[in-house]
Amino acid sequence: MFVGLAGLTAYAGFFEVCKPKKGEKVFVLAACGSVGNLVKLLKEKLGFDEAFNYKEETDLNLTLKRYFPDGIDIYFDNVGGEILEAAISTMNLHGRVALCGMISDSLML
Repeated sequence: MFVGLAGLTAYAGFFEVCKPKKGEKVFVLAACGSVGNLVKLLKEKLGFDEAFNYKEETDLNLTLKRYFPDGIDIYFDNVGGEILEAAISTMNLHGRVALCGMISDSLML
């Protein structure tokens, strides 16, 4: 079904690490890359609700609270940095985080 390293990364990170259950709130950061797009595709099979461009938001904590008023159950991260901190502060008890990439740290070089 999913071919190549990106497909394996998305599948393993989402299904083996995060272990989603119906009704859980899922936040995928940077769903524009190959892994993010595959995770988004997997999430759509479970039900996809909203999307936003985190680079256009001025207050990430308020943005996440607006989109996830009941908290985040699963966070699939491809970026790291400030948005990771905001997402962790919005996580529900027993929520799961898959850290797939930290591109924000790479950009600081």
